[in-house]
Formats: sequence, C-alpha cells, structure tokens
Amino acid sequence: MTFKTGRQHLAATKKMTLAELEDKLLEHQQLLNAILKDSGILLPSLLQGSASVEMSATIFTSALKAYASKDFPLAARQFRQAAMLGHAKAQYYFGLMYIKGLGLPASIKHAYCWLLLAAIQRDPSAAELVRSLQSKMTPDKLQQATELAAERFESIEDRKMY
Repeated sequence: MTFKTGRQHLAATKKMTLAELEDKLLEHQQLLNAILKDSGILLPSLLQGSASVEMSATIFTSALKAYASKDFPLAARQFRQAAMLGHAKAQYYFGLMYIKGLGLPASIKHAYCWLLLAAIQRDPSAAELVRSLQSKMTPDKLQQATELAAERFESIEDRKMY
C-alpha cells in the first residue's frame, strides 16, 4: 500500500467521477468501522457523547430564558431535559424550582434528588443546599430522596451509553 501526500490525494480525487468518490468513501468508512470494531471503540457512542453535551447546553440556555421571562412550566420542562442529559447546572436549577414550587409542585424530596446529582458533579452551590436540606428532612424522606437520586443517576448514565 502506498501513501499519498495531501496534495497527491486531492489531485487524484479531482479526477474521479462522483460514483468513484462515493465508492472510495464507502471503502474508507468500512475500513474505519473495522478498525474501530477491532479496537473496541464505538464511534456512534463517542459522537453521541459530544452531541448530548451540546444539546444539553442548548436546552439549558433556553430554560434560563424561559425562567427569566417567568415561564416557569416551560423552564421546568427544559431544565429537566438538560438535567436528564447530565447537565449539572440544569440539575441545580431544577432542584431550586422544586424547593420554590415554580412551574411544578414543591417537593423537598425531589429538590434534594436533583441537587444531590449536581453536587456529585462538584457544583458547590448544590453541595451547600444539599447540606442545608439534610437538616430539614426526616431520615425516611432522606432515604427516599437518595434512592430517587440513585435511580436518576442510573437513567442518566444509561442514556450516555447509547
């Protein structure tokens, strides 16, 4: 197999027909897939990871705008969407909305769940609120909220795998 420089490769592709270029592209794609498969890397999951980060940031920004315009039901839905994609600040704000009952029912249990998930991702504001809420919750409610956070964590991580 001979390797061409970038210019040689470009000159060679300019002489190809569209069908030949499509065939070459397919050949390269199959080769890349074979290499990735042999190495144990799944390209779609790598691409999805970066795509979900971008998507969560876009949704989060939209949620902030809805919150600022006092459209709390929309903000809550969008913060939840971004939070379920693993966005730490969205988890924090969603937890705050549960504390205040803005756009959704007030629930210390649910607030604690989302704030704990944000705190796990090292959000200092969330960690501070988690400590504050712990003193206001019964041991039973604290256990329920922690179990709910664990379930949410599993769901978020499962979404990252596919």
